[in-house]
Amino acid sequence: MDKIVVGIFGRDRPGIVCKVASILAEHNCNIEDISQTVLQGEFCGMFVVSLGEGLTMEALQNILDKELISERLKVFTKELELGEGLESAENESFVVVSIGRDRVGLIAAISCIMYEFGVNISNLKFINRTPAFPDKTLTIYEVDVPKDIKLSDFVSKLKKKASELDLDISVQHKKIFEDICRI
Repeated sequence: MDKIVVGIFGRDRPGIVCKVASILAEHNCNIEDISQTVLQGEFCGMFVVSLGEGLTMEALQNILDKELISERLKVFTKELELGEGLESAENESFVVVSIGRDRVGLIAAISCIMYEFGVNISNLKFINRTPAFPDKTLTIYEVDVPKDIKLSDFVSKLKKKASELDLDISVQHKKIFEDICRI
């Protein structure tokens, strides 16, 4: 095992990425991929890391736990499961956007249709009550749609469910979405 996933969770504040990245560098671990976000004031960071020579996942977990306990940060580590990823010529990337009043089950309803069609969610952002939509939620799903499904059936099922839930929903090819957002 030479690559692991490190998850860091805790109350957000400046310097968390600096602290974690510095500890990793100090132990000759290379950050190969990183994603972090803040959800209602909570920091959530995921790092894919190549372990330094002679360092085990368990040893790094102990180091991070010891170094970050005073910061009140929780650490999670696991082996990176290597294999063929879902990004391939067999899929096309789309962006699904839903807007509507918040209630229990919205994400479950939409994501279960995606699952039914074999659509993988590669990125998801849920935004509750923005200045543009003060009484609504905005959910943005970046998805990988298998080329062998009938796209119109998938979109129709999403729109039917959205109508039942009183949601506005749109599905756009990711390249078109990105071009429109650049304008």
